[in-house]
Amino acid sequence: MTTVLDPESADLTLLQDRQVAVLGFDAVAAAHALNLRDSGVDVWIGTSPDGRGAARAETEGLAVSTPEEAVSRCDIVLVPVGALGHGEHDLEMVQRLLLEHTEPGDLVVVTGGEPVRTGRLSVPDGVDLAMLRCVGDGDRVREEYLDGRGSPALVAVARDESGAAWATLTAYAAAMGSLRSGAIVTTLDHEAEARQYAESHVFAPLRTSVEKAFETLVDRGVEEEVAYLAVVHDLKTRVDQIYQAGLATQYGPDARPGTEPAEGARSRRAAQRAAHPLEHVGRRVRSMMSWIR
Repeated sequence: MTTVLDPESADLTLLQDRQVAVLGFDAVAAAHALNLRDSGVDVWIGTSPDGRGAARAETEGLAVSTPEEAVSRCDIVLVPVGALGHGEHDLEMVQRLLLEHTEPGDLVVVTGGEPVRTGRLSVPDGVDLAMLRCVGDGDRVREEYLDGRGSPALVAVARDESGAAWATLTAYAAAMGSLRSGAIVTTLDHEAEARQYAESHVFAPLRTSVEKAFETLVDRGVEEEVAYLAVVHDLKTRVDQIYQAGLATQYGPDARPGTEPAEGARSRRAAQRAAHPLEHVGRRVRSMMSWIR
């Protein structure tokens, strides 16, 4: 049974005497920093003072220091996993920062479980480790917060050395605005496994299928532009419809290609009962996303 954090259990006073170091200032890091700041949390941006990220952060009125200073000063550290290796912070540098500059009682929050699951990112003894991955990109997370709503999130605690990791993470999620829509409790392993499986069994085969379909159509004499529109442009149209309303928008009530509703499932309610479990979960998840409900 899925567990969602109780918004009433969030105690923002737990963050009043704490400081958060946000590593970098890409879109995800900026959303965390600005949402936390606007919720009354003391935030420091850990980035090169001479970089473009520092200039953008200072324009927003945020305090900037070197990553080493930020992590040493603060007792909560936000590590945007998606930016590791693509910006100024690589995984080895972040690992060194955490090992050398965090202390017992600190909390490290990652935005994805993959580097922890593979053992490439860890925290010292006595340091708590948690995850908060918002649904949506950084711009979406910030827009939802400013509109008085919030992006739902996946949350998990991997290490609770202090005994207060869940309480602090719940307060963090509330400050991000995520509890307004819902924070789904999971584990870092489950989040990482789901993303890795989807990459290898959905996204990679899809790319191969799209490329092969394009090549086959062109070999049959179809104009390249016509082939592109059929396998790429029309694909996006269908995916957008599935994203908004589920697979049944493409394949009928039971969400299976080429099938008809199960015998007796002719009413809307009966058709819903006959649908694939993916459809039922999709309705629940979409109801948490204000931008598509």
